[in-house]
Amino acid sequence: MKKEFFLITFLIIILFSSGIIAQSEIPELVTDRPDNTESASVVPIDFTQIEMGFLYQQQKYSEGAINIENNNLILGSTLLRYGISSKVELRFGGEYLLGQNFLNDIKSTIQGVQNILVGTKILFRSDEKILTKAAILVQTIIPFGNEKLRPNKFEPEIRICLEQEINDRISLGVNLGTEEVSDVGRYFYSYTASLEVALNERINSFFELYGTMKNGFIPSNNFDCGLTYLHTKNIQIDFSIGTTLNSDISDWFGGLGISVRLPR
Repeated sequence: MKKEFFLITFLIIILFSSGIIAQSEIPELVTDRPDNTESASVVPIDFTQIEMGFLYQQQKYSEGAINIENNNLILGSTLLRYGISSKVELRFGGEYLLGQNFLNDIKSTIQGVQNILVGTKILFRSDEKILTKAAILVQTIIPFGNEKLRPNKFEPEIRICLEQEINDRISLGVNLGTEEVSDVGRYFYSYTASLEVALNERINSFFELYGTMKNGFIPSNNFDCGLTYLHTKNIQIDFSIGTTLNSDISDWFGGLGISVRLPR
């Protein structure tokens, strides 16, 4: 009995020790949430990353004599990322919307799956002093989900994702992109700029400007900020809050999320 006890104890110690060693060899966890700036990093080869979150948004604006209010709750916004090589990842995502709309106090509701996407990110520059990392992101929203929420056809998007490390604590991420919006039959142009500041080894903060521009439409500009907490090397928790910078619209939002990287 004592031999069996010591043998089991020995095996537990070995397994625990090997787990610590394996954990120390895991690359840094880099996520594409909670900000709108997609990182220039890809998921390490053979790893799967699940990034999930919840978002509440309240929007108010007027069009002539019509007053409009939208209260949206996005449940289970999920992005799956899988590294197929050291420079390429595959991506699949989607979300579920619960929405309440008021048109001059007349209430309507809508709910369903929306923004189902597939795509890839390709890293083509890394570990450089100037322009530390650079990647290209190609993905598309597919016409799937609630009929009132899904696009009329595939909506492709392409982004250039850039990252510059300023020092050990501060980095700047920038995205420049374009995407087709099938409802209006035009391409929108987007930008994001996110400044990330490490508060300590586990907590990071970010401050971000982002928006869209399109011919014939008023440009949309927004600001958000938030915190990320690295619970373990494979689990990150995040919080964010933001608002529009357009003076003719009252729009604010807040979100919570968690990202988990599964072992190989």
